[in-house]
Amino acid sequence: MEGIKQLHENCIYCGTSLIGMCRLDKRKFCGITCANKYRLRRKKPDVQAKLSVHEKSVFETAMELHWSGEESGTIARRLNIPVGTVYSWVHDFGGQRSRKAPLKELLHGAKTAGEWIIALREDTLLNGDPFDDLTVHLVCGTFRGQSVERFTGVIYESLNDNPLSGNIYAFCNKMRNTITTFAWKYPVFNIAKHIKLHGTFIWPQEELGKTIEVTKAEFDRLLFLNKKEICAERIAESLDIMRDSCYN
Repeated sequence: MEGIKQLHENCIYCGTSLIGMCRLDKRKFCGITCANKYRLRRKKPDVQAKLSVHEKSVFETAMELHWSGEESGTIARRLNIPVGTVYSWVHDFGGQRSRKAPLKELLHGAKTAGEWIIALREDTLLNGDPFDDLTVHLVCGTFRGQSVERFTGVIYESLNDNPLSGNIYAFCNKMRNTITTFAWKYPVFNIAKHIKLHGTFIWPQEELGKTIEVTKAEFDRLLFLNKKEICAERIAESLDIMRDSCYN
């Protein structure tokens, strides 16, 4: 009949039933989110909505990673999905199960070197990273100076080791945004830098001892941990830096 508005029983964007909702005679959407997405799609049909539909396996994997303590930005990069999608899933479904404390919290709260390495090792194995026999010695505390004389002095005087032994040592600078690996490979010292463009590295304090021995996989895990939470887009920029290491 002319002059009578059409009643919608379902959201015209997602199909959710509108029965029982207020102002049904004027309602077309189940909420403001669907309304905004609908208008965006009409204005820019080629723009993919942030909360696009994903396979169920992707959702289940993302939630398992979240409950295991993984950060949302890391989950988004690993599964190649928008970080906003992960945030929405966590907001809606994260409370269904208790979440393990994130690795950076476990490392920050570690009272001994044993607790520190156990937290890192368990997380590395949980994430399926391969275990190998190659050892990297994390030198606890932060240091000024990046010269060969500085590194060899610390290794010889503070660690009571031979700088020419071939062991791989990793040093963190005072600003905690650069990790330097240092090792002797005849006939030269092999030095590589890992630089964070945003955020800071998580690094063991001097109170935990002189050094902590980790595997290559565990060292790589540390490189991608952020002490400060930042958006996935900014984190991705740091992946463009050269990551050639002395153990490659």
